[in-house]
Amino acid sequence: MIQILQEVTDWGKYKVNNGVYHINTAGDLVAYQVNQDAKLQVLKTPSKQFSKSRRKFVKIGERSEALPEGAITVKGSKGNTYIIANNKCSCPGFQFRGKCKHLAQVA
Repeated sequence: MIQILQEVTDWGKYKVNNGVYHINTAGDLVAYQVNQDAKLQVLKTPSKQFSKSRRKFVKIGERSEALPEGAITVKGSKGNTYIIANNKCSCPGFQFRGKCKHLAQVA
């Protein structure tokens, strides 16, 4: 699922426009809006540079994630859903080590 997050960070005396961010299950930014009324800007490739550090967000919705051809979804041991496509898993373990138990289960 893609989470839709509204930034609610208080920037103090600075006038900063808090945006709306669409984050996939791997934690990558896939789309954004400058504000809730702006047009949705969909990224051609997910941005891995998105960071939530020192910022505050509230979840305002979620939507299903379009799966690549041949991809499957698996449930993790803690209830998280991960996507397996092209012998890669979207779980944090695979991102860190390059292998995971989810791939071993479907192999």
